Amino acid sequence: MKRDFLTQVLKPFQSISKRSDQAYALVLTAFFLFAITIITLHHEMWRDEMQAWLLARDSRSLIDLFRHLKYEGHPGLWHVWLLLLSRISRSPLIMQGFHLLIAGTTVYLFARYSPFPRLLKFLFAFGYFSIYEYTILCRNYALGVLLICLFCILIRWRYTRFLWMSLVLFLLGHTSVHALIVSIVAGFALSVDYFLNRKRILAKREINEVKIFLGFGLIGFGVIAAVLQLNPPSDSGIYVDWYLSYDAVHLKRIIQIITRAFFLMDENALHFLFKYPIVPKVNLILAILLVLWCSLLLLRKPIVLLIYLLGTLGLLSFFYIKHYGGIRHHGFLFILFIMVLWIRQYFGEAKLSSGINRFNDVLEKSLHPILTLILIVHLIGGIFTVYKDYRYVFSYGKQVAAFIREQDLQEMPVIGEADYAVSTVVGYLEKDHVYYMRGDRLGSFVIWDQSRTHEVLDNQIIEKAQELSAIYIEDVLIILNRELRQDLTDPNSLIELAKFTGSLIKEEEYYVYQWKGLAK
Repeated sequence: MKRDFLTQVLKPFQSISKRSDQAYALVLTAFFLFAITIITLHHEMWRDEMQAWLLARDSRSLIDLFRHLKYEGHPGLWHVWLLLLSRISRSPLIMQGFHLLIAGTTVYLFARYSPFPRLLKFLFAFGYFSIYEYTILCRNYALGVLLICLFCILIRWRYTRFLWMSLVLFLLGHTSVHALIVSIVAGFALSVDYFLNRKRILAKREINEVKIFLGFGLIGFGVIAAVLQLNPPSDSGIYVDWYLSYDAVHLKRIIQIITRAFFLMDENALHFLFKYPIVPKVNLILAILLVLWCSLLLLRKPIVLLIYLLGTLGLLSFFYIKHYGGIRHHGFLFILFIMVLWIRQYFGEAKLSSGINRFNDVLEKSLHPILTLILIVHLIGGIFTVYKDYRYVFSYGKQVAAFIREQDLQEMPVIGEADYAVSTVVGYLEKDHVYYMRGDRLGSFVIWDQSRTHEVLDNQIIEKAQELSAIYIEDVLIILNRELRQDLTDPNSLIELAKFTGSLIKEEEYYVYQWKGLAK
């Protein structure tokens, strides 16, 4: 009776609190989108962003798309969305708009439904990963982070809405290999939770065990389908090897990825620090302490601890045996940590001794200040990186395409030597294809097979320009990310039209030449 009375008294205040949370989420999202839109419009997309767009744009059907995807090393959910968008517009700007929508939705869901204080929600939204790697850079990873947020929201009703949650995990596994690892671990932990508590769960009338088993089947089918997509073809030219040998130096480097994800301790960016021998050692110790601290925080929640440990181990194992990756990949270690902090409130507690409980209470008090410190570091890193992206040219692909249009040269045949670099220009130019010296073929997106791995000599580029000029009976554009030898740039046949140097992505500096076939 007393509880009912208190519920009635507090109900209006709870309603006010919910409305306040929603208002905060809307305001934060609006501010986020306003700031990010300005930066995104200034950002020059590069090859990693343009590759997915060109692949989707130039696939004739879904079957064709998945045939092209076999060299990518990613499942195809992001590319399916791009396929649909490319039927609306050939401009890659539509991809940027869609990516902003994904990022904005993620920020709203996080601000509206996560259990963190408002300051931490703000810091997370404008932190390095949220504001840059998973927003400004248009990649498949943002879709995975959005689905992780949806999973965290649905986990509260996991057995009454199990099919919906299973669908989210199914889709999550089809965004990236890193999200697939999270999906597998989450699905496994949920199965452990269900079978350990089956009688108690099924005691509730609204629980339908058939739907639960269908949900687990959906998760399993999703994992199998994603793994089949990730299986590289026999002629794949990149990431074909598995590193299965024990290497202490390599293992230490992999463990240090944890501090890279949590504190942005990047050896390349902070090379002035890492030249001191003590820094890598401290970095390694800090990484181990971070995992230990995170694990002890979750000690009362064994299922959530299982998700964290298996997820961390799975990601680090992939970085060790297959692909070290970049910081956008490493960020999933931090996203996983945020995920388990979010969902831990919805799982039962283990019975621990009073001494361990008291120790865990002390650790719990450390969570807010340490997490705040981590997110402040991310905020600083995000602001610094966004400033660099805004202040300097990220890639000159956009400017080269604009130059070619200004000179009214876009209809000329084009030769590109470094396919991975020239593909950025192709995307902005909205050209159907160019001739790639690597692979010796016409194309737009890069096909990462072995035929493109051979070395291309300068004189071979000149010979191909002569050949194409004779076929098309017109001049030929040559776009390189390096300068041709001076003895080949005869003003009567080969003219350097422009060069674009000084970009943040050094491999996407360009030299544009015109082969004067008609003049000759």
